[in-house]
Amino acid sequence: MSNANLIVSDIQGLEVSSGLISLYELEWSSSTTLYFHPGVSSEVRVAAISGTQITLNVAQTIASGVTLTFSGYTDAGVATTQQTTASANVDNSTTLNVASATNLKVGMTVTGVGISSTNFAPIVFDGNTYYAMPLELSNFDIKSEGAMSRPRLLIANIESILRDTSLFQNADDGGTDGISGFKADDLVGKRFIQRQTLEKYLTIDPSTVSTKAVVELPKRTYIIDRIKTKTSSVINFELASPADLEEIKVPHRSVIGKYCPWEYQGLGYTTPMGACTWPTGGNVTIQVKESGTLTSTTYNLYFTENDEPILWWGLVHDTDGSVKSGFTYADSTQYPKGRVLALSDGSGGYTYWRANILISSSNTADPSPSNSEWQQCRLWKPWHVSSSFSVHATHSERNDYVAHPCSSVSSSTDTTFTLDSSATIYRAKVASTGKTPGPNSEFWTRGDNCGKLLSSCKSRFHAIIGSGSGKSTVPVNETDSAAGALPFGGFPGSRKHR
Repeated sequence: MSNANLIVSDIQGLEVSSGLISLYELEWSSSTTLYFHPGVSSEVRVAAISGTQITLNVAQTIASGVTLTFSGYTDAGVATTQQTTASANVDNSTTLNVASATNLKVGMTVTGVGISSTNFAPIVFDGNTYYAMPLELSNFDIKSEGAMSRPRLLIANIESILRDTSLFQNADDGGTDGISGFKADDLVGKRFIQRQTLEKYLTIDPSTVSTKAVVELPKRTYIIDRIKTKTSSVINFELASPADLEEIKVPHRSVIGKYCPWEYQGLGYTTPMGACTWPTGGNVTIQVKESGTLTSTTYNLYFTENDEPILWWGLVHDTDGSVKSGFTYADSTQYPKGRVLALSDGSGGYTYWRANILISSSNTADPSPSNSEWQQCRLWKPWHVSSSFSVHATHSERNDYVAHPCSSVSSSTDTTFTLDSSATIYRAKVASTGKTPGPNSEFWTRGDNCGKLLSSCKSRFHAIIGSGSGKSTVPVNETDSAAGALPFGGFPGSRKHR
């Protein structure tokens, strides 16, 4: 976190008592950032402190017993000076042992007999060490209208300076390797950051500040867009704002009113895609406090892309495959809301339906897609390597559905198995035995899918449980709009105007 308040107060004063320092960061890769300064500081500074051993930013030769003066500022910006003596000789080394390091801080300047300054000493700021580099950043400004400015970055045309074979690397950073085979063209597309602070705030070590704040002006971030010119002595890079690159639109996401563009369950991916937070295994844990005791219940919710619930086969069938008593639909029979029933299709198979309301005993209208009193469902079984799974002759949505992975499965009709936390519902594409379901399988495709509509989001995040828990969960058709905000990636309030 940056703390700009102190530096803003300084700059707004009648006189600025400390020089402005510019530091630069180059994001070479997701794991490597290079730190530079343009050779602006000639001060010898404290780079690190360990007990009474101090590391300086440049090698020195100092005699034992010499009194050294350390100058800097407190966290509140108040000037402070501390003195101590060298407790051992130092011969062209950055390591210095002192009698006492009490009240000394990283970033303090050091003066005394034997201390020699240089314009190319490293600078420590925000826990990072910035090395001197011949560069210049210019031609940048902030405009409220018109084209965005494109700053110019000039660096010396010495590509070898950043290579792992560079003497500059080995001399200036303690032997840290540079970049193998570095070429100036490799910088195009990299992120370049300018950080600015007053010289006196280089003293503040964020590791010792309770707020972990550094005092600096807002960062300026650019993308190295192209090499504008290149001579034998200098390379001129043109920088661009991240929002000013070709093919980049603001807002970056397309405004789609009806559909959600985010990847279903994408936030849980190893590399997150979108902001859909629905868990990979469809398992939602709800905590309820009853009689002073907090209890947790896990529900497994799965739906097709048409928002049809996918429920466990064992809710309706016995282990021998027959329909449980009372779970076959019949006219003129009362059924409670949420009851799941099997309806004969007249060809030896069944379709499955959930009652959306209390079905009266006078009812004679069979469940169907056009009957709002019923919702069609799909049933899944646990996948087992020895079980056979089939497909429907004419309707692929009636192919077999399985859950995978599951634990302790003896057969697909087993009732004592356990759903793994990452279990996913798959639908058969072709009949198979022993073919493991997976995202790249030729035999299976995802069965639990989002329909990308607002109703698909509501059926999951605003679900109301009718009965059961875990694998036996049965949601009802209503949703609870008070359950919280929906992570819907579309813009349902937008519509096209002519």
